[in-house]
Amino acid sequence: MSNSDDLEERFRQLEREVNNKFETPMKSANPFKSEFNQASENTVETAKTSLSGLVNWINSLTGVTKIIAIAVVGILTFAIVKFLVNIVAAAVSLAFMLAIAYLLYKVFFETPSSPKS
Repeated sequence: MSNSDDLEERFRQLEREVNNKFETPMKSANPFKSEFNQASENTVETAKTSLSGLVNWINSLTGVTKIIAIAVVGILTFAIVKFLVNIVAAAVSLAFMLAIAYLLYKVFFETPSSPKS
C-alpha cells in the first residue's frame, strides 16, 4: 500500500512541475522575445555541451594522440576564424566599391538639374 502511495505522490509532484513549466512562458508579455531567448539559451547550452564533450574526449586521449587531436582542433578553429574574417573583409570591400561606383555615376552620368528661373 505504501508503494502505491509513494508512486501517486511522485506522480502529483511531476504533474505540478510540468504545469509550472508550461505556465511560466505564458505569463510573458512578449511571446516572441521569450521564444528567441529560449532558442538563444538552447544554442548556447548546445555549444557548451559540445565543447565540454570535445574537451573530455581530448582529455581521455594519451600521449601523441592527444597532441595530434589538439593540433587538428587548432587548425580547424583557425580555418573557421580565417573564413569568417575573409567574409567580413569581402563585405567591407564590396560596400567600399559600391560607394565608389555610386560616386562615379553621380559625377559622370547623372544629368545636372537645370536651375529654374
